Amino acid sequence: MAWKKSLHSWLHESVAAAGKPQHMEPLRLQLHEALQHCEGPMCERMRWRIDDAHSAQQLWQLRGEIFQLVARQFCQEEAVRRINALLPAFRGSLPARMLTRV
Repeated sequence: MAWKKSLHSWLHESVAAAGKPQHMEPLRLQLHEALQHCEGPMCERMRWRIDDAHSAQQLWQLRGEIFQLVARQFCQEEAVRRINALLPAFRGSLPARMLTRV
């Protein structure tokens, strides 16, 4: 399991060095926090998709799948709490009409 974290860290550093916009990093961190303590191959793929997103809109569109992953591993209430906690981070990055609570 440690090798996965090492690989993920190495890949994340490589991608960051490739010149991704810095204003995206706080949004990425928020989505990674929403997946905190989630385990399994689907969660690992989602982490890679978060790191690969090129816009705030792409990140925002991942929230439905993140909701499903968190709900499966914890409960629906926890998934609602985590997804709704993302709203403040995306204010100013997306149109207000897109920012809806679960």
